Amino acid sequence: MSSRSVEADDPRHRRVVLLRGINVGKGGRIAMSDLIECTEAAGGSSVRTVLATGNVIVTDQRPVTELRAALEASYAQRFGYRSVVQVLALDDVAAMASSYPFDTLPQHHDYVVFSDDPEVTTRVTVAMRAAIRAVGEAATGTDAGAGTDAHARAGRTAGTEAVAEGAGCVYWRVPRGSTLTSDAYKVLDGRENKRHLTTRNLKTLARILAAG
Repeated sequence: MSSRSVEADDPRHRRVVLLRGINVGKGGRIAMSDLIECTEAAGGSSVRTVLATGNVIVTDQRPVTELRAALEASYAQRFGYRSVVQVLALDDVAAMASSYPFDTLPQHHDYVVFSDDPEVTTRVTVAMRAAIRAVGEAATGTDAGAGTDAHARAGRTAGTEAVAEGAGCVYWRVPRGSTLTSDAYKVLDGRENKRHLTTRNLKTLARILAAG
């Protein structure tokens, strides 16, 4: 094996690529075989995918920012994909997952929300916490102006939903069945935030790391 091949296979060059919103519902359909082919055509090697939700593991020696630009251009040209592409070192993903700060509870989802902008990370954390706090106040009756819908949401999430800021990510625990109805989710889905974010369950991250 040449020295160049040894360098190319160096674990320090293993990257995780996360796409947002593909193969969910009827839109954004991308076959994993095509995604692998496109990633290889953009210069990556030893490409693997995990599940069908846009999780790619690739070996590439380029800086993360350079690789991201190359993949964004390739995915846009091949698939018309124009949402966020997050590119992280595999070791960084492992560190983020291992730093999850909340206890894992039955019937809850444990999420890591990856962010490419530190200001967005902080803004989203603050806004999600405020949303959760408002729901909690509605549940305890401290917000006399809260409507019936707010009280219904509060009954599902009060006391167990939690948010914390991490290094390059936001940690979020939410009861199952409440992910898309949580007021905290509305923060993530806001136009000014969503283009900087992509979310993965801890169980998905464990599979990505195992495949890396």
